[in-house]
Amino acid sequence: MPLSSLEKKLKIRIMLTLFVCMFATTIYQSIVSIAGPSIIADLGGFEYYAWLFSGFSLTSAVCAPFVGKLTKIYGPKKIMIPALIIFLFSTILCGLSNSMFLLIFFRSIQGLGLAGVLGVVWIMIALLWSPIERGKWLGATAAGFTLAGLIGPFLGAYITQIFGWRFAFFAIIPVIIFSIILISKVLPNIERNISTKFDYLGAIFFTIFASSFLFALSIISLEITKIYLYISILFLISFISFGIFLNIEIKAKEEGFIDITLFKHKYFSGGMIGNLIIPMQFVVYSIFVPLSLIGVYGFSPAKTSIILIINAITVAIGANVFGYLISKVKLQVWIALFGFSVNGFCTFLFGFTDLNINFISLLVLVSIQGFAIPGAFQVFMVCIQNNLPQEKIEIVTSSLQFARVFGISLSGSILGGILIISMTDYNFEKPRSEIYDPDNITSTEKIEEIKQKYIVSKQIYFFEEDLNLSRQNLMKGLKIVYYSAAITSILGIICSVYIFYDASRRQLLEEDSIRSE
Repeated sequence: MPLSSLEKKLKIRIMLTLFVCMFATTIYQSIVSIAGPSIIADLGGFEYYAWLFSGFSLTSAVCAPFVGKLTKIYGPKKIMIPALIIFLFSTILCGLSNSMFLLIFFRSIQGLGLAGVLGVVWIMIALLWSPIERGKWLGATAAGFTLAGLIGPFLGAYITQIFGWRFAFFAIIPVIIFSIILISKVLPNIERNISTKFDYLGAIFFTIFASSFLFALSIISLEITKIYLYISILFLISFISFGIFLNIEIKAKEEGFIDITLFKHKYFSGGMIGNLIIPMQFVVYSIFVPLSLIGVYGFSPAKTSIILIINAITVAIGANVFGYLISKVKLQVWIALFGFSVNGFCTFLFGFTDLNINFISLLVLVSIQGFAIPGAFQVFMVCIQNNLPQEKIEIVTSSLQFARVFGISLSGSILGGILIISMTDYNFEKPRSEIYDPDNITSTEKIEEIKQKYIVSKQIYFFEEDLNLSRQNLMKGLKIVYYSAAITSILGIICSVYIFYDASRRQLLEEDSIRSE
């Protein structure tokens, strides 16, 4: 029995269960955003800061296409429960990590779990509801994101300040366990689809391609002997494996790991590009804005959390407003254009002002950005789903999720590299060299410790000047990050016009024709 034919009461129970799962897994992004500077101060490794997010996104991206195919074969329940269990154990291990490399590794395992959870959520929305209702329910899922956006920064700030960053990971573990219990009781069992085959060979070469390509991008900014040789080898591996993967998929056609025949549709090919671009702004406000406020201006984690909370509220408002509006075809192109152009302008202002504006103005700026972000996201998810073959909805949805998560990893890697490359290296003796280490200026405790060393070494007269110069150096790198991210919005605008303008214009002409009759 198709899920769309279930009773409405059961559908709503399933949706509420999915909201809980989304909350339990997405809250860690905002927790790590706030706790990130404290993690750096404790474990070190500023040059790997973006990896806390890009490593997580890398594994999510690699696994996203698996979710669509496996869900079609085994059903949502048999994918969601293992995904939540993986997420649970990796979260515990994140909190127990004693080095930045271990934390990045376990965050990457967390990404595997998240890919399964979010992939099933988007697929379930498409399977449960008709094309007209999907936009509204996709907007309603913002409840899970909003709650995570409200509580995550609060937990990240106050638990980090009182108990330390490790306890911020442990706080939500009971909710993850509760999610596993709910899924096991509420989600219906679906018979295995034996007619759908899994392309194992294609999956292997896709994994090699995606992981080697993203890893190569992630290490570009590292100062390691023979780093460019390693990068060249990784890119070579990725290009060869991509060629083999493409050859396998062309032969397999609809039975392939990724249905290559979907790319003949403008909506699918354009939708994949659009979903690669959308995450750039998400990466900016979730990773680099907190770094600016804490590292450059000395905001406390608690004060910084207010910014992310306000952003989460306005994201929810925008998601619900645009969820209702996108059912009108003539508005789709304008909603997408609004989302990309407003986000690009706000990100440009982040760089233009260096975020050196009063707190109220900053709240207004992130509110406008938060409201606009769902415009592009909603159009490039629901409208793409509705214009492609419905029997391939699982594959379409997981492919769009892959593009989106791949975009997060790509954005984190590129923008993180831009930040490191754009900053000036200063060579001073200790203790002055310590204040120029970005690891240290993200923590007020570290700054105070270094100040005492200045006093002991009788160099206190340099302290304020060195601290200000170090913060200006970080802001210089962040300014270039913001400008770079803003430029990508132009690509999103072009993509929106390419996909949606003709359909919007066609409906307007049809309405004019009806009125003239």
